[in-house]
Amino acid sequence: MRSRFGRSLFSFLLTCSLVLAAMSSIPAKDEPKTEGPAFQKLYNGTNLDGWEVFQGDIGAWEAKGELLSCVKEGGGWLKTKKVYSDYVLRLEYKIPAGGNSGVGIRVPPEGAVHQAGMEIQILDDDAPMHKDLKAAQYTGSIYYQAPAKKGAPKPTGEWNTLEITCAGHHVKIVLNGQVINDVQLDKFTEAESPKEYTPLADRPQVGAIALQSHGSRVDFRNIEVQELTKQSKTGLQYYDLKAGDGEVVPPDATVTVHYTGWLTNGKKFDSSRDRGESISFPLNGVIAGWTEGVAGMKVGGRRKLVIPFELAYGERGRAPVIPPRATLIFDVEVLEVK
Repeated sequence: MRSRFGRSLFSFLLTCSLVLAAMSSIPAKDEPKTEGPAFQKLYNGTNLDGWEVFQGDIGAWEAKGELLSCVKEGGGWLKTKKVYSDYVLRLEYKIPAGGNSGVGIRVPPEGAVHQAGMEIQILDDDAPMHKDLKAAQYTGSIYYQAPAKKGAPKPTGEWNTLEITCAGHHVKIVLNGQVINDVQLDKFTEAESPKEYTPLADRPQVGAIALQSHGSRVDFRNIEVQELTKQSKTGLQYYDLKAGDGEVVPPDATVTVHYTGWLTNGKKFDSSRDRGESISFPLNGVIAGWTEGVAGMKVGGRRKLVIPFELAYGERGRAPVIPPRATLIFDVEVLEVK
């Protein structure tokens, strides 16, 4: 049986569409228009434009030529002002003997990165001071949650090449050409740590990219990102988690779907999957982000939608569940077209 909240939320999706559809600059009959992915530099080689300090002192960070470095203690995290959803991140790093650092992915605006977002550990694994750590505290691990294979880091003082792929619930870590971690986040429904840690399955699906200061000097260079998430002219972002092989969804179709919805902080606010009951609706009778984002999918396909507030519940939101001006993330799977 569908919960009262599930019914009321979807009723609101249906009834609010006439107001919200006017906000979209692309008619429902058109599929999202996108640009192809390309790697973009996150550090301009001159200054910290595009970055801000998080839980630390900006004075601990130095931009000097090709190097973006943490040069003293207290730097906390240096994070991008822009938030990212699905992407490939590439960078090189160098640490001294005993060094300790990390890369933050999908970092939320509040909370400890390793507890609420995700920290990909960077460490001098062979230092005597680190010999008794837990398996998920060594290089390439999702800190304290998913351990990486050991043996890939180069000796301290040498440059390491790190590639991190975030694609839906999939996170893959490649260090110096070796796959050392390959994780399906939705399988981690319980945290491998004290209660203050959030399970990986419940962590945000969007957030900033960040670099960690942990007391020792650390140098970064060649920091670049390839966004896998596509964006339309309206600001809707989407990423195909699974390509369907069935009928293409017309813009005026009635579809049957399963879906799950989250806020940007990782909080799940509704799920037909949790209720065990799919739902059917006309595409011209839902919020603008769904109208635009589901059209063009194929039956059997699964798509992640990142919907700005203008295409969702607007300035006011929907108390008490949807905050004002809330960006929403949906995982939508098309089961049938009618």
